[in-house]
Amino acid sequence: MKKPLEVGEKMVFVLILCALTCIGLTLLCGALSALFYFKSSAAALQAVGIEFQNLRPLHTTFASAWIFLGGVTCVYKFMFDTFGPPTKADRIRFQWQMVSWGIAGLGILITVSLGIKSGREYIGFAPVFSILIVAGWVAFAWTFFSKVAGQFWRRPVYVYMWATGILYFLYTFIEGHAYLIPAVGRYPIVDLQIQWKSCGSLVASFNLLVYGTLLYLAELISNDRSYAHSTKAFALMGIGILNSFTNFAHHTYHLPQSDVVQWIAFVVSMLEIMILASVFTDVKRSLEKGRPTDQFIPAVRFLTLAKYWTLAMLALAIAISIPPLNTLIHGTHVVMAHAMGAEIGIDSFVLFGLIAYVIGETFTRCWRTQARLTHERVEKAISNMNLALIGLVAWLVMSGTITGLHRASSSQPPRWLTVITPVIIVGVGGLLTFFLVQILGLWMPVLIRPSRRRIMEQDEIPG
Repeated sequence: MKKPLEVGEKMVFVLILCALTCIGLTLLCGALSALFYFKSSAAALQAVGIEFQNLRPLHTTFASAWIFLGGVTCVYKFMFDTFGPPTKADRIRFQWQMVSWGIAGLGILITVSLGIKSGREYIGFAPVFSILIVAGWVAFAWTFFSKVAGQFWRRPVYVYMWATGILYFLYTFIEGHAYLIPAVGRYPIVDLQIQWKSCGSLVASFNLLVYGTLLYLAELISNDRSYAHSTKAFALMGIGILNSFTNFAHHTYHLPQSDVVQWIAFVVSMLEIMILASVFTDVKRSLEKGRPTDQFIPAVRFLTLAKYWTLAMLALAIAISIPPLNTLIHGTHVVMAHAMGAEIGIDSFVLFGLIAYVIGETFTRCWRTQARLTHERVEKAISNMNLALIGLVAWLVMSGTITGLHRASSSQPPRWLTVITPVIIVGVGGLLTFFLVQILGLWMPVLIRPSRRRIMEQDEIPG
């Protein structure tokens, strides 16, 4: 008998589509921003009313939304897998959450495009939309804690990661609006200190969602439930939470603050990323031991690549967190390289792995969809996307280092560097987008109408 999608499964696919919409807007805004490197294309964009200063807050907002929504998707999947179909109250809260976020997203897209901005980092939109974001997040938090409250202290580590990330988002997001208080907004140094603290902690909150997603995915694929209760996994959570309160400090060496605070931030940040690198290694070993079936190979491939990107970003993070080196590269493309390597190579690859897993699990008996999921073009596109990202990050590190060295000697960067770097950014960024579109071109028909597709394909005999 053919089995249609359950309500909970449909909700998971809605969240995936919303997350992919956000990454689509991120790529579009990033591509348009890159075109401002060239005078002719910049003039053409400005002629139709598109300004660079409006594109950047849109790019950062929807990039953050992609990662948050990806983490939220995994949390919902866990809830339905563990506690069964959503109740009527769960469905009402989900509708409220999605409507609130949908209105906020559309409003941010329109108003920021028109130049109505807050001028802040990560929350560069009008504060009125923050109310809607918080309202939706509260509905999500309500559903989550109502499910996990029973026997909470016996839950696996990823539940604690998600719980902390959910609550910490609310705190840091609200803290990011402290500039609206006159006692903060009128003092630039105080304002900067709080802004960078909230921004760093906001990133830490979605890192906790992604780390939890990684461990939950590894458990599902490998069928090994022991690791999520291991000492190392809880050590990662503990250091991650501590880092959430301190990681802002090594981004603010240029502001007045205690040396003790800076050293605490540096040491804790390095501890977190080293433990994370170790966890990725253990997860990879667990996945290999579990011998995943064919439909989970794309998910395992993404998680494996995320492991190597974690190791690479560990090395780069250590380098750029050393005060003299930080002074040298602050404000150069090296910082951009680290951000792109972490957000694409780690966070996004884990989330693409989640999407691949959901498709593989949902369409187990649908051979046509399985063929799309594991198509050789998908494997090639994953490899090519990874190579393109390696090339982009390597070039940005080199470009930023050269720029920093010339700035330290009070000289201008070489002409060839300023000419070639925009071409590399636009070209390789275009390749990354192309390879991602190749993957989504095969997967989107499945994601758009999943219920109809499963009913049509279930139990078909390959011809």
